[in-house]
This record gives sequence, structure tokens and C-alpha cells, in this order.
Amino acid sequence: MTRLPTPEQWVIRRMTEPEVAEMIERHIDFVADDGRSVHMPTKFVHHYVRRDDGVLPTIVAVSTLPLVLADGNVLGEDGFDRLRGIDFRIQPEVGATIPKPGNINDDDVERAMRFLTDDWLVDVATDYAGKCTIIAAGLTIIERSLLDQRPAFFVTAGRRGGGKTTTLTMLIKAATGIWPAAAAWSANEEERRKALLSYFMYGVPYILWDNIARGTQISCPHIEKSCTAAYYSDRRLGVSEMVATAASTIHFFTGNNIGPKGDLASRSLGVRLELDRYDPENRNFVHPDPVGWTDDHRAEILEAFYTILLGNPKLKEPRNALMRTRFKMWYRLVGSAVEHAAMLANPDREIDFQKLFLATEEDDEEGTSLAGALGVMAEQWSMTFNAGDLALLINDQSNPRGAALREFLFPGAPPNYAATPKSVSKRLKSHLDEPVKICERTLILRKHEDKHNKKLVYFINVVTD
Repeated sequence: MTRLPTPEQWVIRRMTEPEVAEMIERHIDFVADDGRSVHMPTKFVHHYVRRDDGVLPTIVAVSTLPLVLADGNVLGEDGFDRLRGIDFRIQPEVGATIPKPGNINDDDVERAMRFLTDDWLVDVATDYAGKCTIIAAGLTIIERSLLDQRPAFFVTAGRRGGGKTTTLTMLIKAATGIWPAAAAWSANEEERRKALLSYFMYGVPYILWDNIARGTQISCPHIEKSCTAAYYSDRRLGVSEMVATAASTIHFFTGNNIGPKGDLASRSLGVRLELDRYDPENRNFVHPDPVGWTDDHRAEILEAFYTILLGNPKLKEPRNALMRTRFKMWYRLVGSAVEHAAMLANPDREIDFQKLFLATEEDDEEGTSLAGALGVMAEQWSMTFNAGDLALLINDQSNPRGAALREFLFPGAPPNYAATPKSVSKRLKSHLDEPVKICERTLILRKHEDKHNKKLVYFINVVTD
């Protein structure tokens, strides 16, 4: 066991104009008419920092770890990679832990996976799929600079003391070597937008949204956008300037019975910690200090991470090979690697990230409510219906189907509220063409124009799996 030294913390920061001038003057000597060296003219510095002709390289990330490319090669020479915009700052001790590509077989991958699940994560109170998701999250942090899209990760439990923060501390310490810093979750969307741009501009590897209020169902358009884009653009705070920055930061959420909803549900993977006692922090641990054990064995953990990445047979497939899940490059580099390792180490427990993403969507309360509402509509009308038909049903206080639809379309409406065709049509508009699953059926709300009666009508498209 060799304890790795604590790495330096690197961030990306915009240089001030005096700093830019000093940098240029290291290479160019500006002289006056009498031959004396003088400072660079300010207007020249202004022009230099605003040039957009593509001559200057663009930095998008700082990496303290080597990267496994989609063809199986390893990228990790110290210095700036101009092609990808990544600045590598890799400690020699870390580089020495990385196995050589081509020297890894299935037995090595199996041993690495067993070490991670049975030794490193032995005290994490989750199932095998949860441990595989934690490992995938660690590999995602490592490979983040190569991913054009990336999932978010939720670690939840039923009560305090279950090990949510400890689990993420172990994960982040293993992947970065640095003690994690938590970010405060704001209920204000505008505050979150400002915070996100700031984090992205600094190029931080992760954002840990910690201790979110119990039961919060999270949906944020800015986080959702950042999960499915290589770059994130927004207006810089305090000035009239649009900034574009890499969106490679990985989002982690932790809280009691929290979860994603809406579009974020399809972009997230969850780890559920199962507790069987009132004081879970007092249960027996194999490693009394799991975070300290992680720190002491970080070299072995990193070696296991890279063994799983490099032993992935998906890397040998053509670049245009079919990839599952919406995160194509993530699946090629990370998801398929963990699936392969899990299959070797525990063939009786299938790990399928496509199904895990779908399971997160099925747990989405918003999607579940829509599925129930569309199911009621399908039972009420076998063919088409219009907004007026739906309004009449909702206003029938004695009809249980109408009550269910009223609760979904007009939550919190007073008892004397009367739905109108116009208000119903407005509520239905946001759910058009949105497939949801209920049991073995997929339900989709569709609309078309009834040209004979000159009315807009709806119907429920039912697809049996």
C-alpha cells in the first residue's frame, strides 16, 4: 500500500489585462524611439484579449489524471493538449499507478471489479447496481473532459446517518485526491444559473449539491442543459458579456428521499442507500474510517478504475458502432466498461445502464402522475375527445375519474373552480407527444384537427410492449 501525495488544486481563471501584458512582454520587447524598453500599449492588450481568429488555443479543462480515449489509447503526457484544449498536470506517483494498454485481460478486470465492490465499497449500504453506479460515477469524473454529454448522479436514503455524504466523499477523494467541497442548493433558479456559470468557468471537476431538503424533486433547466451539451453559454454576472465555457463538470445530488423529475430524470442515475436500523451510523463497519481507507488505498483504487476502463472490449469496436443510452460517448467509455466488469465479476447480477436510466424515469413523480392521467383518459375515451369533453368530466365532482384528472391538471385548485375548454387545452399542451410507461404499455397524448367539425381533438396512442 502506497499513499499518494495530495494533488494540487487547479482551476481555470481569466487573466487580468496587466497579467496579459506581462505575459506578452516575456516574448516581445517593445522599445521606444530612443531604444528604451517600454510597457506594451494598452490598446494592443485590449485587441489581444479579444481576438477571435482561432490562432490562440482554447483551454477547456485541467486534468490531473490520464484519459482513456475511445480507441483504447491513453492520453496523459504532462502539458497542454492543443487539439482537445486539456491541460494535463499529472503527478509522477499517479502516472505510475496506471496499467499499460494492451496488458489487461478479463481476469485483471474481474479482480479490479471485486476489489472495488467488495473492499472499497464494502461498507456502503446499497445493492450491487448501486455500487456499480458509484464506480461509473468515479470513471465519469476521470473521463469527463472527453464527454460531450454526461449524466447526473443522485445518492439518497430514507433518513440521516445512512452514509450519503460519506459515500460521495469516498468517491470524490478516490477520483480527485481532494476533500470535496459542497455547494448550497438554492430554490431560486436565477441564483442557480449564476452559480453554474461560475463553477463551469473555473473548470471544477464536480459540483456536490449536498443536504437538499427532504423529499425535494429536482428539476432545473440550466442543469438539464449542461448535462447534454459540450459547452454552456450564459451572460456573465455584472457585465453585458456572453461567455461560453466547457460544461464537463459532473453533478452530484444528495439528500433524504430526493430525486430528479421532468427532463432531469432521463439524465440521471441513482444510488439508494438501504437502512435497517434507527441509528445507521452505529452499525458495524469493516473499515471504521472508510474515507481514511480510501485515502490510504487511492493508488489501488485508481489502478482498478483504469483496469476496468482499459479492459473494455467496446473500445475495439468501430467509432460508428451502436451505443446504448442517450449518452453515446459516456456509454462507450464508461457505461459499457462497468457492465463488462460486472458481468465478469458477478454474472448472476446483470448490470444494464439502459434499464437503470429507465428505472430513474419510472420513479419520476411527474412522469408517474402523467401516466396515471393518460390511463384514465384512455379508459374514458376509446377514440377521440376534445377539451370540452375533458372539462365536463373534470367538473363532475361525483366522478372519480374526473377527480383524478382534476388533481393532475389543476393541482391545488379550490373546490368551486370550474375548468373551461380553454384552460384544459392550455394544460394539455405541455404534455403532448410525451411518451410515458404504465405497466406493459406506453401511452402518448396526441392531437389532430377534426376538419369536419373544425375542432381540435385529442386521443391516447397506446403502444403495447
